[in-house]
Amino acid sequence: MNTKFKFAAACVVAMAAVSAQAQVAGTGLYVGGSIGHTKWKGGDGPLGGIDSSNTGGKVYGGYEFTPNAALELGYADLGKFKFNGGSYKASGPYLDAVGKFPFAPGWSGLARAGLFQGKLERELPLGTDDENGTGYKVGLGVQYDLTQNASVRTEYERYRLKAFSSKPDTDLLSVGLNYKF
Repeated sequence: MNTKFKFAAACVVAMAAVSAQAQVAGTGLYVGGSIGHTKWKGGDGPLGGIDSSNTGGKVYGGYEFTPNAALELGYADLGKFKFNGGSYKASGPYLDAVGKFPFAPGWSGLARAGLFQGKLERELPLGTDDENGTGYKVGLGVQYDLTQNASVRTEYERYRLKAFSSKPDTDLLSVGLNYKF
């Protein structure tokens, strides 16, 4: 069975369990997605020297345990980055702890830290290959509540990839919508 399919199935099961609990304990479940600009900064080793930009995004679901603390599970597509002789494509699931800090009516600051299970696909003239690796991710952002349930988020996140004997960083600056049930 495909790894992405297994991950998607596990997400559905986890969200169903959290949703059942949310109906009993009150609301806290949310979903969202965002799109934005990614920038690849090549690391050491065979990926060094690459500095490229593309479009990326993410989809996620989470649960707010308190008005200030949440756990978020998502999938990020960080885009395809070309270089002389080939390209790299980065994507994968992540799990973040998210802190939310209200600072004005309707406005909150966001801070996040978590793990990223990145898959790096490499296309070269002689063929393609890929490698998975677990790295970290961190981010800061701002959220504005449009209604009690809908909000807009702007975030800056850094994803540390770990593949092909290298540790490149990919930054994602995104804007997205968040819906709380």
